[in-house]
Amino acid sequence: MSKAKRPKENRKQRLSDTWIARHKLTLPQEDWFDTVRTELILRMSYGGAKTFRVRYKANGKTRTHKLGRWDPDKFNVEAARKAAQKFDPEQHVRPKPGTPGVSEDQAWWFNATFEDVITKYLAEVVVNFRTAKETERCLKRYVVPALGKKVFLDLKKSDAGQLRRNMRRDNGVRQADIVFALIRSVMMWVEDEEILDNYESPLRYRPKRRGKNKRRGGGRERVLDDDELRLVWQAATKMGGHYGGLVRLLLLTAQRRQCLTTAKWSEIVGDTWYIREEWGDAKGTGQVLQLPPLAIAILKTLPRIKGNPYVFGVEHKGEHKPFNSFSQRKLELEELLPHPIPRWTLHDLRRTARTRLEDIGVDMQTGEVVIGHALPGVKRTYIRSKFKEKRADALLRLAQHIASVVGLPPDRSTSPKGASNVVALDQARRA
Repeated sequence: MSKAKRPKENRKQRLSDTWIARHKLTLPQEDWFDTVRTELILRMSYGGAKTFRVRYKANGKTRTHKLGRWDPDKFNVEAARKAAQKFDPEQHVRPKPGTPGVSEDQAWWFNATFEDVITKYLAEVVVNFRTAKETERCLKRYVVPALGKKVFLDLKKSDAGQLRRNMRRDNGVRQADIVFALIRSVMMWVEDEEILDNYESPLRYRPKRRGKNKRRGGGRERVLDDDELRLVWQAATKMGGHYGGLVRLLLLTAQRRQCLTTAKWSEIVGDTWYIREEWGDAKGTGQVLQLPPLAIAILKTLPRIKGNPYVFGVEHKGEHKPFNSFSQRKLELEELLPHPIPRWTLHDLRRTARTRLEDIGVDMQTGEVVIGHALPGVKRTYIRSKFKEKRADALLRLAQHIASVVGLPPDRSTSPKGASNVVALDQARRA
């Protein structure tokens, strides 16, 4: 029989501790139904989790409830069968507020809507993120109207899946995937916090992409050659403004798009950019980069709205925000190219800059530190250097290399275009 997917009716097994220990998965997640106690299910996940669940009926629908993780010593097959036999949905699934042994906090969770949980998640977790405003916007704009009124503990995988399918049609694949990932993050947060003893997120992280859209050989490998780099640089210079400056600074600094677009003027002192430290797992933060003269010259040409703290700041409905019109502005830039070039993305510019660092002789370790990658293995433990001088030298050499490719000296700058609501950089800093 093919290993692709076994028919569901064949996923039956007389469960034993020996069989569980030896069984190898053929899918990211498998459910096995015990032939001794038919309501008992063993859910095995690719990451190694082996969880016993019990089936029961509620309001005419079949549901499952988590009994516990398989452990040959503490919670083996026989213990799981006894737990399944004693299981009572009225007592174990959702106790009512006031039930003995149920705290006030737990009682809140039993009836909380998804909107309530999102509000708590934003206040306790997202508030410290660099992307806090964008995360809040996505959740409140897309998730709350569609799923906000549902009781959180009643949410199913299909609810999030249906929302993603609808968004792919109305908002595009990228936005749909981002929102789906945010829903999963909220659910996994509730599970990881262990607020409720038996809660398990219906959305799981998959170790790899499956199906016909699966990438082979890793991620993107696109790097701009000399001619493409020259054309993109010249088009960005001609375009000017936020996007034109962003494209060139991505090449000159090799930083992530998110770090650049959310950078603030207060983080740039003289020729040094102090990338603020972010709470949690934010990538590429906490660095200190001495910018080359060419990058400083481009910064001085950027339009700036008085009172806006962001380097790439815009104003929308009276609110100051970081620039985020990437797709629209990229189309405008490509119209300035003398002829089309193969598809490229902003992250390809970061990859191009990292490749150029290697090409001009910057050592591997310095190159990785410049772009904000963590040192591998024990190096991250024993090498505590900030690499300040090496970073500065690498970025200066990169700027000189790019300048030679595009045909201008590293310290060449252009005058910013005037605008009625824009003030010059030096004037704005004094204001």
